[in-house]
Amino acid sequence: MGIRTVAAGAAVAMLLATAAAAQQYRDNMPEVLAAPPRANHAAQNNAATTSAFRSAYARRKSPRMVIFWNRQLTDSLSTSYEEWSRFTLTDGRAVDKTYYEDGSTAVAGRAVDAELRSGRTATAADGARMTGLAERADWKAAQGFNRTMLAGGARLIDRTLIMRSTALGKGVDRSDAQSVEMSALVGKADLLVEVLQTPDDGAPSGYTFRVDVKDIRSGTLLATVVTQGIPPSGGPGRWVAGPNGYQRERPLPPTVDQVGARVATEVMQALVANWG
Repeated sequence: MGIRTVAAGAAVAMLLATAAAAQQYRDNMPEVLAAPPRANHAAQNNAATTSAFRSAYARRKSPRMVIFWNRQLTDSLSTSYEEWSRFTLTDGRAVDKTYYEDGSTAVAGRAVDAELRSGRTATAADGARMTGLAERADWKAAQGFNRTMLAGGARLIDRTLIMRSTALGKGVDRSDAQSVEMSALVGKADLLVEVLQTPDDGAPSGYTFRVDVKDIRSGTLLATVVTQGIPPSGGPGRWVAGPNGYQRERPLPPTVDQVGARVATEVMQALVANWG
């Protein structure tokens, strides 16, 4: 009798479990919807900045922008030169002695060479800064900066190319680099964007960036940005297992490319605020 009672109780429990499962997962019903993906607010903000810049930039008739990457426009009005001369005296002091039977000697073979050289050397600085990211990292940062500006519709002009093309013009004094540079800027660009770097141990890249945007013809300062180029957080990290239980996943430090892109984003934000 006891065995039958236990068996009957087990059968009833199985039926109840099956009924409960049937209520939760009925036949011919759609599957339970998966949770929506976590919104990336940082990406949304970047897209909004790019869109706002594109519109404001177009309203300004898309001014041409020449980038001075870790270089600044100097206040030297013309290229100056330094005259020099060098006098070199070489004393060979090679001695050849000849002894004769009568006890006399003859000395020969001493040689002295003299050389005089003179010339002229340009002394003007071209604005390039001596401190900055290592070359490979610098390329990556510039890549992120330029790519972001181009994504916003910016018309970027190369400094070297416009200087070379300007120097080909008639009546141009090619020995005066400052004059050629300014003629190139006035004739082939509208905005000057100086991107400077200074050491900063607290920055992800090891450098803080300063960007000045200037109207070439009027000299008006349109924007100044000083930033470490740290992208905003994309939201709280996932929960991951840690030594003391579950904890939020820490975000990875930004790459140099991402730092350059963030610098460009902040420049676009500053210009949008100025242009309205």
